[in-house]
Amino acid sequence: MRIRELYDLINTVAPFRLQEEYDNAGLIVGSMDDDVHGVLLCLDVTHETVEEAGRVGANLILSHHPPIFRAIKKLDPIQHSALLAAIRMDIALLAAHTNFDAAPDGLNAFVAHRIGLTDLRILEPHESERLYKVVTFVPPEFREQVLEAMFAAGAGHTGSYSHASFRTAGTGGFMPDPGAHPFVGEENVMTSVAEDRVETIVSGRDLESVLKALRGAHPYEEPAVDVFEECLPGSPLAGLGHVGRLPHAMGPEEFVTFIKLFFGLPVLPVAGTLPEAIERVAFCSGSGSSLLPAAGRAGAQVLITGDVTYHRALDASQDGGCVAIVDHYSSERFFAAAMEDALRSAAGDRELPPLHQSTADYQPVRFW
Repeated sequence: MRIRELYDLINTVAPFRLQEEYDNAGLIVGSMDDDVHGVLLCLDVTHETVEEAGRVGANLILSHHPPIFRAIKKLDPIQHSALLAAIRMDIALLAAHTNFDAAPDGLNAFVAHRIGLTDLRILEPHESERLYKVVTFVPPEFREQVLEAMFAAGAGHTGSYSHASFRTAGTGGFMPDPGAHPFVGEENVMTSVAEDRVETIVSGRDLESVLKALRGAHPYEEPAVDVFEECLPGSPLAGLGHVGRLPHAMGPEEFVTFIKLFFGLPVLPVAGTLPEAIERVAFCSGSGSSLLPAAGRAGAQVLITGDVTYHRALDASQDGGCVAIVDHYSSERFFAAAMEDALRSAAGDRELPPLHQSTADYQPVRFW
């Protein structure tokens, strides 16, 4: 299997278009045409996971956190030593971050199910994307070539479907002006040709790249292209965090013991006051304290998340909210298991390269 095939498989379970604007999910190091001999699934690209990849024979690390998150101007031998080690070992780096957080069967859903939450629903669904319908006209023998180029650039996604399009046959007419270089026809001569009308759906963030791909694959010197803005509701199946019911109502002490045992914590910081009977909770991996208002609106009595700033904690305690803080690493350490489940489910009967769940423990926060 090549990296491109693995990337496309990830894209079916956690579409990269779902990632937040600030994110850098995708292929970070390597070529889409490289062969994959083994994959290490891990939370971060660290010294420990790079060494582990070498030991298990993985030439690709699929991490949750992108090893390059913000733009950098140089690779520092100390600050980026793990990244440089991976490059020296010819290990490709691929990340599935906020797209996997927001995916309907992604990290948040995996953890929520493992906790035992029932009656699950998305805590904060993504807002509707701005969608466009792109229409062009192309000779029938070039139709699939143009469509495939548009799909590769991000077109054709609607709900749980990809490669969506409509096509119908017709006749096009035009007269090439002097100096034109027509694919068919002659200067100053009216020409009629068989053409297919092709249309597909495109998100606003992909529109520019799709139009570029269309024009690059189209045989005409100046293809006719129409772009119509759509007004369609966003899918409620994708978004950040989940809210649901605990296996049974719990008092504060039972709840704290339950959460500490599940996440493997010696202590559980709590911002605010735990209710006497806890039945409905919300969960968001990583830094999810911004979802506290959404958790309240959804009827959650406690929000379980990884990172909370002092002021968020203060607001929660003053406003009657409650946040159980399990730390970032502990809230996302399930990534490898969640991603393997998702990939195997999506692959079906297709053979995957060896998938290795990382066993490295590099928890940066230690409790004494």
